[in-house]
Amino acid sequence: MFSALKSTAGILLPSRLPNLLLGVALLGAGLLLPAQNHADDGPRVVRDLYYGEALYQFYQQNYYSAAVHLLTARERELLQHHDAEAQLLLAGIYLSYGLHDDAERLFMVLLEEKNSPEVHDRAWFYLGKIRYYKGLYEEANLALWQVGDHLDPALDEELQTLKANLLMAREKYTEAAESLTKLADDGDENQAWFARFNLAVALVRAGQAKEGEGLLDKVGQLRSGDEYLKALRDQANLALGYRALKQDPERARSYLRRVRLNGPFSNKALLGMGWVAMEQQQYRQALLPWIELSQRDRVDVAVFESLLAKGYAEERLQAYPQAMNSYREAIDIYQQELAALDSTRAAVSQGRLWDDLLKQVDGNEMGWFWEAELLPDTPEARYLPSLMAGHGFHEAIKNLRDLNFLRGKLARWEGDMPAYDHMLALRRQTFEDQLERLTPDETLARIADIRASRDIYAQELQRIDEEYDALTLATEDEQKLIERLQGIEERLEHLQDHRRIDRYREQYRFFTGLLEYDIRTTYAARRWTVQKALRSLDKEFEATLAQQDSLQQARAQAPAGFEGFDQHIQHLRGRIDTLKQNVDTAFVEQQRQLQAQVDEALDHLRDNLVDYLDRARFSLAHLQDLAAHQTRLETPADDGPPLNATQPATPTDEAKPQEAP
Repeated sequence: MFSALKSTAGILLPSRLPNLLLGVALLGAGLLLPAQNHADDGPRVVRDLYYGEALYQFYQQNYYSAAVHLLTARERELLQHHDAEAQLLLAGIYLSYGLHDDAERLFMVLLEEKNSPEVHDRAWFYLGKIRYYKGLYEEANLALWQVGDHLDPALDEELQTLKANLLMAREKYTEAAESLTKLADDGDENQAWFARFNLAVALVRAGQAKEGEGLLDKVGQLRSGDEYLKALRDQANLALGYRALKQDPERARSYLRRVRLNGPFSNKALLGMGWVAMEQQQYRQALLPWIELSQRDRVDVAVFESLLAKGYAEERLQAYPQAMNSYREAIDIYQQELAALDSTRAAVSQGRLWDDLLKQVDGNEMGWFWEAELLPDTPEARYLPSLMAGHGFHEAIKNLRDLNFLRGKLARWEGDMPAYDHMLALRRQTFEDQLERLTPDETLARIADIRASRDIYAQELQRIDEEYDALTLATEDEQKLIERLQGIEERLEHLQDHRRIDRYREQYRFFTGLLEYDIRTTYAARRWTVQKALRSLDKEFEATLAQQDSLQQARAQAPAGFEGFDQHIQHLRGRIDTLKQNVDTAFVEQQRQLQAQVDEALDHLRDNLVDYLDRARFSLAHLQDLAAHQTRLETPADDGPPLNATQPATPTDEAKPQEAP
């Protein structure tokens, strides 16, 4: 039997609302604007390329890559226009990985900096939400009350729900009901149904059972095609049905009939329908939902209870042979399930279940949710859906998946390290080969010869200056003319007796003087040209020598530079080894925690099965004892003829619980 509100242990948050991470991301991206700006502002422009790249990765659900891009961009100071938004987005990604402390530190930094009121309100909101998840209710309440008037309207209803949740966590149910009343009346129609359900829970816990049940009844009669609202309606009717089961069985029946036959709460509703009939001593009617329930997938406690309850109803009908058969069938099923539980426990302890589970996931980065379609098709995994309904197990398996992704990433990095060693060795060899081609010994010797020749020219120019030897600066054509004049002078020496010798000598002196005049009158210009050429040569020599010095320094320093890369690669290799050890340790610990959760759940199921098995054996033994000591059965019950081997109890369509419209 279930307590009145066992299925409504806490306030519900609509699961189809934007999750925490997506909300932070949209706010960080500036896509959800304050209310006063929604009508006036156009599309927001991403002004930093690296921030846009991180957003792209985020919306592809590559949260790991998005975080890496954000951290790299912030480290390199590439987020000049979106630093605050980047911190909000990074904090949201930290939350998606369960890094609440890191996310909280980022939010505190945002609150300490001079950011816009919108950023401050978002930071306070998510800071309060983190503290709520940590169970720090007083601190969470203080943070949420710091939220001002600039929070995005899309988060206002969630803010009010969080405040009410905090009040309920601190057992202030009356105040929680007052907080939820306005939300239920004024909120979005679909979300308002969740608020009404939460309000009903708060009212019941505050002692206002009549008001709470009336509100639950309204939720139980809502009409919607939304699957989440259908489940909410079923949950409300289930809570009402179990609450009224003892006091008013007929009313409980009307509530339980509203629950869908194939919804997530149908098993509990069918079980409750049977107990309603038992409360009214309608044993034959009790068999109908229990027979239906006993034929369903045997992973739910309600199904196992129905196997025992079916025999109990038949026993009350004094249909002892059928009851004995039901008990025997129940005993066989309980024993089979106990053996299956032992096999599942062995698979979990040996790691087979986790290996099968992780094989369903590809190597890509995962999104926020673990999808039930990815469950392995193995006997050991048949109990996982019921386990995964719990938030703790869902988070633990997501952590195991993320750790497995990190293990793969580190393994790939470790496999890349030899490539970096090879690249470095190749660069070193290439550098040395190029350096040898750039600075061969014969080149260095030729440079020294040219420098010596330059010094000779400089000394010659100095001599010309001192001796004023202008003819030395004659051009090539002038040098040829001088040589011709010298040849003419030699020929004149052999023509001493020629009758025109005087005339020839006069012409010789004239041309010699004219040439010398031209050279001496342009001496300054000729000297400047030579000096300019020497200075240009000196500059070229200086540049050449500087290049040579640079090459020599590079040659000398290159080994140290390559050694630096060697050390960096070795450092990275050491970091990868350390991270691998840390991740492996965390992976083993997460497996241990998961195994502990599975063991606890399986132990609970096993305890129920053992209890049902003992009760079935006891009931069977009791009936066998009656059969051994009595010659006939007692008079049948008043509400119908006894069941016997030729008249089995079968459900009729009229008596089955009807699916809610």
